Amino acid sequence: MLKRRQGFTLIELLVVIAIIAVLVGLLLPAVQKVREAAARMKCSNNLKQMGLAEHNYHSTFGKFTCSYDIKLPGSGRTTSTIMPWGFFLLPYLEQNNVYAAYDQNTISYTPGGGAITPNGTVLSNSLQVYNCPSSPNNGKQYTFTVPANPGGIPGLPAGKLYAATSDYTDLSGIRNWNTLVAPTAAETNLVDIGQRHGILRVTSSEPALQSAVSPAMSVASNTDGTSNTFMLTELAGRPDLYNASRTVIAQGVNPGAGWGDAFNGEHWPNGTSFDGNLSGSDVANGTCLINCSNLESRGAAFSFHDGGANFLVADGSVRFFSKNTNNRVIVFMITAARGEVVPSDS
Repeated sequence: MLKRRQGFTLIELLVVIAIIAVLVGLLLPAVQKVREAAARMKCSNNLKQMGLAEHNYHSTFGKFTCSYDIKLPGSGRTTSTIMPWGFFLLPYLEQNNVYAAYDQNTISYTPGGGAITPNGTVLSNSLQVYNCPSSPNNGKQYTFTVPANPGGIPGLPAGKLYAATSDYTDLSGIRNWNTLVAPTAAETNLVDIGQRHGILRVTSSEPALQSAVSPAMSVASNTDGTSNTFMLTELAGRPDLYNASRTVIAQGVNPGAGWGDAFNGEHWPNGTSFDGNLSGSDVANGTCLINCSNLESRGAAFSFHDGGANFLVADGSVRFFSKNTNNRVIVFMITAARGEVVPSDS
């Protein structure tokens, strides 16, 4: 008598495959959530390290770093130079070799374009602490065209910047204040005065520039309190321009993308539309501050985390703020010495 061969029928095999597919479908979102939670924690830790670096810098110099520092030609310099906060933190982030390799008496980019300079090679180093794992950047190298005398700073030629990306920026002030916080008639102290009122400010040792810049801030001058003031936040994805759907709507046009990019020295949020899309050649103004647009000096923060973004507070802590956070919380925590009372619904 012939023995029946043991095995699966086609129906049984299809059922098993279907069950496996269902289990995989259930498992993948859970794996993705765990992966994103780990990335968000790593991103938070990056900001925490920057906060410690800021306070170690303060212990050394009695002040926090600038947003960016300006030096005019002279004392060995043939041009003006500008460097942002990220450069000055390098010795306090175990990046002494990168810091020492940079020539502070010359500009960071290539005048007139052309081949990369030694300073450009330094700024093209991808530094893990300046990159969020959730961001698509991963410290990639990019180039950016620099206009002559950017930001009205004299003595700077046009050229091409070579640098590695960063996903973080400072918060140096607020624009479009009255729209963002909608002060009542009784709130006469909430006046849009358009100053550099964040804790990291433009500084210079040049006498000719003293009236146009600010003295560096310290713990003592941060009269709003270190627990009520932001220092840094996420502005991920630059130099590409992203909208609220995390879709690239323009490539390579967004300034301030690098840790050593001087355009990353000032970020003045003034709010964008909630979709963050282009209106003509620009992103429309609006009341959204978190995760609507990563255009420099528009939204306050932009991350690739679900629901919000990480902010470094001046006391060294890192807090995650929802994209639905009351604008008054974000705006009042950007200012360092204006005396606003931060609402409790943060």
